[in-house]
Amino acid sequence: MNMIVTSLLVLLGVLIGTYCVAVLQHLVLLGPRHIGTAFLLPASRAMLLLRQENLQPRGADSLLFRSAPLLALSVVALVSLVLPLGPNLIGFDPSIGLFYFLVLLSPFVVALMNAGWSSNTRVGLFGTFRAAAYLVSYEVPIGFAAIGPVMAAQSLSTQHIVASQAGLWYVVWQPLGLVIYVLAALIMTFRHPFESALSGSELEGGVLAEYTGPRLLLFQVALDAIFLVLIGMGVVLFFGGWQGPGLPAPLWFALKTLALAALVLWGARFLPSLRHDQILSLSWKMLLPASLVNITLVGILTLVLTGGSR
Repeated sequence: MNMIVTSLLVLLGVLIGTYCVAVLQHLVLLGPRHIGTAFLLPASRAMLLLRQENLQPRGADSLLFRSAPLLALSVVALVSLVLPLGPNLIGFDPSIGLFYFLVLLSPFVVALMNAGWSSNTRVGLFGTFRAAAYLVSYEVPIGFAAIGPVMAAQSLSTQHIVASQAGLWYVVWQPLGLVIYVLAALIMTFRHPFESALSGSELEGGVLAEYTGPRLLLFQVALDAIFLVLIGMGVVLFFGGWQGPGLPAPLWFALKTLALAALVLWGARFLPSLRHDQILSLSWKMLLPASLVNITLVGILTLVLTGGSR
């Protein structure tokens, strides 16, 4: 299949999945008896924002302020291209696909920093520093958590990582890596209980405090989409990606991704919100050491499971 066509199909799948994530968030809050309401709420809120005026603070850096949402969406689009939705359904499959994915997450930090810094307000500035601290701190644990599947598959290609799990999903013998990955993904996308950079009660919206109308909608879409993409990569790394019996490969990938997203969002709602210092302590004092332990365990288990042949 033509690379341009497959890329467009992948992006379409991510767009549909992003709406499903927004529905899941409302469903977790409202409960299963409000499925219809949860399904319609994202669309109604999007229509409301589209009707609002795009306001800009006085003294803001116009170029950075206006381009920040577009930069965030561009990052989502680029990292989505290495998600394998099926054996032949991937935007492109470089031999260093996972490395490409992790490296291109960094400009998402730049987009959020541009949003807060360019607004030229105190709230935006505080939110910028918090968002940057979280994203920089948790890129290290999420990268280390991804090393386990790379060690087992002996490849950075996302398609090869999926193919190497044909006999046994990596989550079976790398559960610690999955926990570290999911926690880091929650924090990098400012989900509860790690939402203090966007806190409405403390920072009045944080880095997005001055955004309204379509620009705010674009940022909300980008945050939901980057969460979906990170969860999708978690499925690739730990749950065998698109593999499964009976159903088409893209459907298996979609079901696994939405199931993991629903489980993560549902489990997170029971956790208490953490302060800024607690979030950073969790990264450097707990997740980082745990990720090093995970790498050691995966190395030992890889030797045991392969009989030392690698």
